[in-house]
Amino acid sequence: MPGKSYAETVKAFDWAQVRAALGWTSDAPVSLGHAIVDRHAASGRPALISIAEDGSEQRLSYAELATHSDRFAAVLQALGVRPGDRVAGLMPRRPETLIVIIGTLKAGAIYVPIFTGFGLDAVDYRLQHSGSEFLVTHHRVRSQVRPQTATRIICVSDSREGLANGDLDFWSLMMARTEIPVPVARRRDDPAAIIYTSGSTGQPKGGVIAVNFLAAVWPYIVYGLDLKPDDVFWPTGDPGWGYGFVCYLGALAMGATVISLEPNPSPQTLLSILGQYRVTNLATTPTMLRSLMSMGEHAVHSTEVRLRAISSCGEPLNAKVVEFFHDASGIWPMDHYGATEYALPIGNHNAIDMTVKPGSMGLPAPGFRMTILGEDGAELPAGQIGLIGKRMNTDCLYWMRYWNDAEASRELVRNGWIIAGDLGRRDDDGYFWFEGRAGDMIKSAGYRIGPFEVESALIKHPAVAEAAVVGKPDPDRGQIVKAFVTLKQNFMPSEALSDELVQLVKTSVGRHQYPREITFVDSLPKTETGKIQRFILRKRA
Repeated sequence: MPGKSYAETVKAFDWAQVRAALGWTSDAPVSLGHAIVDRHAASGRPALISIAEDGSEQRLSYAELATHSDRFAAVLQALGVRPGDRVAGLMPRRPETLIVIIGTLKAGAIYVPIFTGFGLDAVDYRLQHSGSEFLVTHHRVRSQVRPQTATRIICVSDSREGLANGDLDFWSLMMARTEIPVPVARRRDDPAAIIYTSGSTGQPKGGVIAVNFLAAVWPYIVYGLDLKPDDVFWPTGDPGWGYGFVCYLGALAMGATVISLEPNPSPQTLLSILGQYRVTNLATTPTMLRSLMSMGEHAVHSTEVRLRAISSCGEPLNAKVVEFFHDASGIWPMDHYGATEYALPIGNHNAIDMTVKPGSMGLPAPGFRMTILGEDGAELPAGQIGLIGKRMNTDCLYWMRYWNDAEASRELVRNGWIIAGDLGRRDDDGYFWFEGRAGDMIKSAGYRIGPFEVESALIKHPAVAEAAVVGKPDPDRGQIVKAFVTLKQNFMPSEALSDELVQLVKTSVGRHQYPREITFVDSLPKTETGKIQRFILRKRA
């Protein structure tokens, strides 16, 4: 059950207590490896339950994960990797993935996660841009790396036949190392990772993430997720992306048991795993929750699960989805807002006694100061749409800069606020509401219209599966609202349905915001993390 009120929690919050919870008792250099895994080695608890493509499982205790990550740190040091060098990982969701991440951090190197859904060009760009000395990959995705890459390859393979010419064999290297690596402590303002943006608005940028990231996400772990050491926690995201990266490592730092599923789950698989492994805490995406919703209330309600908390991040969670799960299970899915440049600073917090406003991003996490800013960097009053800003603060230091891009780094900061380009507004109660990316804002006949509010209205219609709204150039109005809509099974596009959708938006959010054009499509363009790529739709419009 939720604890103190939001006001009481914020008043009592102290960053010194966060550092103490991680074993960081001073401003001295710290060991991420110790904070994440080593300090739990004597607990006897399972750290990871990894489920492979074929359904087989592998379990690692905290003691085993600590030993394996020590060995990989020793491998890197023997290969000449020094603190500050970059080590990339192109890995499916397997036990070796966490061994590599934690071992890299133990060696003091900078980890560069690369999602396995990327093709040759995307992988090559990240390797070259980050200057990664080594890439650790798996034989199943080895073909996604250019043969002529200058980066040295360490490959996880079931046999020597899975290795390309010149590859180093991961487990052969591991078994050759028995020594404990030389401990490498890092300052909290040293780089720990380079996490690339999704590239939804252009060429991806490498966000340099500080060693202090573990402290910066701790309020999310404690208050947002309400995660506890005895939880069985399933973060369905991929550690090749920022959200999965912090969820996995934050959960291990808490001492919880983490579920990892190698393939992307279908709705049926998700329900099965929740029941079979008695998952108590789920962190997932709106795309996954919408897919569960499509199965109907009975399927969700009738499943025997032990879930006590559901959290969502990655894109805004529509009010209809929030209300569906509360009606079906009695649990509010708590929406959270994060970005490569922010960590997870706003949310509906599972561990705090707060009102849930379906469709809202929630309230700032304890320890974070968030606001809405105008183009001039001045704070805006409640009700006005502007740029979401995070106050710079060394206690919650997460993003440091963009890798090899000083100009973009400078442009991100205004008057002491970090501004990543997302638009939002605050209501009179201090709740934040997402309105879209700055480039997604529609300016029609003098009105500023955010796409999310219109999209939320459209998916209330029983025929609509998903919707995306963009501005289309118009000689009279500057822009008009244009909607791209996908339909559920057994529904067909028609002029009558378009009229119904127009009327729904007029009555739900306002007559000035209704879509003057609606195009029915089979699917919407999305990034690998499920974010709608509206810039592609704007080109179509």
